[in-house]
Amino acid sequence: MKAAVFSTPGLENLSIQDVEAPRPGPGEVLIKVRHAGANPLDYNVVTGAVKATPMPHIPGSEFAGVVEEVGPGVEGLQRGDAVVVYNRLYCGHCRHCLAGWTQMCESTGGALIGVATQGGYAEYAVVPARNVEKTRAELREAATLPIGGLTAWNMAYRAGISPGERVAVVGATGNVGVYAVQFAKLLGGEVYAVTRRKDMSAPVLKSIGADYVVTPDEAREAAPFDVVLDPTGAGNWELSYSLLGRMGRYVTAGALTGAEVKLDLRRLYGMQISVIGSTGGRRGDFKLVVRLLESGRIKAVIYKTYGLAEARRALEELRSGDRVGKVLVAI
Repeated sequence: MKAAVFSTPGLENLSIQDVEAPRPGPGEVLIKVRHAGANPLDYNVVTGAVKATPMPHIPGSEFAGVVEEVGPGVEGLQRGDAVVVYNRLYCGHCRHCLAGWTQMCESTGGALIGVATQGGYAEYAVVPARNVEKTRAELREAATLPIGGLTAWNMAYRAGISPGERVAVVGATGNVGVYAVQFAKLLGGEVYAVTRRKDMSAPVLKSIGADYVVTPDEAREAAPFDVVLDPTGAGNWELSYSLLGRMGRYVTAGALTGAEVKLDLRRLYGMQISVIGSTGGRRGDFKLVVRLLESGRIKAVIYKTYGLAEARRALEELRSGDRVGKVLVAI
């Protein structure tokens, strides 16, 4: 089969190669990949910022396709089923898995398909059957959910958004941001999409539920907010933290722009502000976001699609100043 592979970290080392197609073992499923997402995680895997195994490595932690073959012991799935893959490896029996927090699995450490295993930038991929979710949605749209959609849902869930609360989504044009806008609105929030590319992105952001699209300076003028959802990291920390009002909740799910921040504890305790971490999402909630997409309650925002031979270009496109939403790789 053809796959995007690298043996040495570096975007320049990612190339299309002919490799042996995998076969499913007990409890596993072979998927013919149709679409895969291009995410900062994938970029970091290829460049070496995130260590991947095994090597040589096939990246791709977000993908959808069609079941090609099922391994021994697999029930409820058959050849031809359209599916999308939950990308967190989990045991199903540790205390966190039993409580539903599968991304917190103690046995796997929350390891990711495409990082701790071969990924979806290939014609075929093998994954655990428990990670496979059947879907009626278009596969190109379903492929935006395992990272972009689920991460945003978990952020909104962890924030505990109540109807009528004022919610600022910082980094609203990104993979996670476009879904964070939608989930904040779905939960009843008054949603401010915060972006430095207001004029260019406003039509899209308003079409998916943003009540207001504002620049960072305009967000400061509109403050205070009850909730700030910010998947971008330290680069926007001062902005995001400054937007919070009394009893405000800040939720972070990434460190793309840096990992270390300064925090004034007096403001934290004096205003009873909550700083909340969020990573990935639960297997049960993945089923939920798939159903929401199928029913039209949320929409996939797709910026561009590249072929497998252009996988490197797809990852480079993440840095485009014009991007709103997801970059996809079509297999």
